[in-house]
Amino acid sequence: TTYRRSLHLLVVATGDETGRLLRYDARRRRVTVLHSGLPYPNGLAVSDDGTHVVVAHTGLCELRRYWLRGPRAGKSETFAEVPGYPDNVRRDGAGGYWVALSRGADSADVAPTVAVRVAAAKNGGAAVVEEALAGFSFVTVSEVAERNDTLWIGSVDTPYAGAAVVGRR
Repeated sequence: TTYRRSLHLLVVATGDETGRLLRYDARRRRVTVLHSGLPYPNGLAVSDDGTHVVVAHTGLCELRRYWLRGPRAGKSETFAEVPGYPDNVRRDGAGGYWVALSRGADSADVAPTVAVRVAAAKNGGAAVVEEALAGFSFVTVSEVAERNDTLWIGSVDTPYAGAAVVGRR
């Protein structure tokens, strides 16, 4: 609520925690604040079963799970720590999520990690990184989505999208 999108680096640098998770009811045209005081929420995906949302918290390099229904409704927890600054989150169609990393935490000697696929642990605990996608150091990835065996990759910094064929798990 404090900074415009163009000032995203200030959100990270200042540790701003004015982000909110909102629910919009289209029939009633009503917005409900589910959680406030969030540190740089920047992309989310609703789980396959609709029980929770996974939210990227960019400055913390983590994903958090916010429960919407069931016995944990209204609570949140760390879902996964990722090797960079997460941007958007998309379901992968197999119960996990693809997460774009706008800046990785890799060394300068290797291609940076630009996206990871995370999957929930079988016991319902924190997710684990199952796949990592390396990219070019000059491309900032802001979107990764899997559709029909193709991984679509986009960036706010480039005038094009990339595509890669992925195998079935």
